[in-house]
Amino acid sequence: MIRFTLAAAAIAVTGAAADAAQLDFTAGVLSGGNTVLTMPEAVLTAGSGATLIVGDFVANASCAIIPASGCVGVMTLTWNFDVENVSFDYGFGNDGDFATVTALDASMATVGSVFLDLESGTANEDISALGVFRSLVFDNTGAAGAGYSYGNVNFDRAIVDAPIPLPAALPLLMGGIAGLALLRRKPAA
Repeated sequence: MIRFTLAAAAIAVTGAAADAAQLDFTAGVLSGGNTVLTMPEAVLTAGSGATLIVGDFVANASCAIIPASGCVGVMTLTWNFDVENVSFDYGFGNDGDFATVTALDASMATVGSVFLDLESGTANEDISALGVFRSLVFDNTGAAGAGYSYGNVNFDRAIVDAPIPLPAALPLLMGGIAGLALLRRKPAA
């Protein structure tokens, strides 16, 4: 009985599974001269000299467009919380197009990056191996063609286990010791 109770308590402390979600670029609000797209879960920001275009290639996609050049800008997607198990669709590029997608943590330190070089059509990129991060930087500046559009961004909200505060640890310890003492008492004969 005691082992079962301790196991149940350990599971309760470690947290629950994350919920899967998808960003909806079409429900976002463009502002700042079409340089910022605000959604409930995240903000998409165009880099210098670029503006955001939403739904041009695919309904739930966006790209950082440079006038007269195409989707060859930089855009940064920043969630309001840490995420993991991220994947996204990208495509509609041309021969010579490539991009780098870099994941950043909450302090803007690089977590990792992936290189994309699809020449036509669309593909899904699963970047779950990058782990937990807060932002993605989509850099199309090296594209020789039209550049990529990105969309259907799926993610799980990362669950970070919170430590038990020290003031709460003392009553837990005392309760455990008292419980052990009660178990050691012998019934009166």
